[in-house]
Amino acid sequence: MESREDYYTLSLPPCKSVAPPSPEPVTVESPRPIREYVEQFARYFLGERGKGNLQFEAAETLQSLGYVKYEAHLFNDGYRYIGACCFRWREWENAPASWSLDWAWFHPYFRSRGHLTRAWPSFTAGYGDFHLARPLSHAMEAFLAKVASPRGPAQ
Repeated sequence: MESREDYYTLSLPPCKSVAPPSPEPVTVESPRPIREYVEQFARYFLGERGKGNLQFEAAETLQSLGYVKYEAHLFNDGYRYIGACCFRWREWENAPASWSLDWAWFHPYFRSRGHLTRAWPSFTAGYGDFHLARPLSHAMEAFLAKVASPRGPAQ
């Protein structure tokens, strides 16, 4: 059983190298331990939201029931992983299929330190006019006010 103290502990996994590219892409073909780091951050995201479902599972494979293509990204500070985000390919009913940024989570100490801002141009270049899953946190709304905002979800 998890103790109350463990519940509030946010452990950050170490990077294998002091200078990996950040963010580091993660796909279904990535090594399981790397996907488990993304899942750990997805669990922190769920815990902070306090409702909903786990948005990423390391065990997910191409053969998993309901598999939706994803590209996740692990952020690091050169020593440890500090957060992650995940894009999924969505087939919309009322709009053309496109990528959706389903979630992003950073350790509180590393928020508002430019990690997402530096990655944003590569995300917009790589994923085009992607959607953002709702609801958005106040922090994400403030971030989007700073950068060129993609259109909202088609759902």
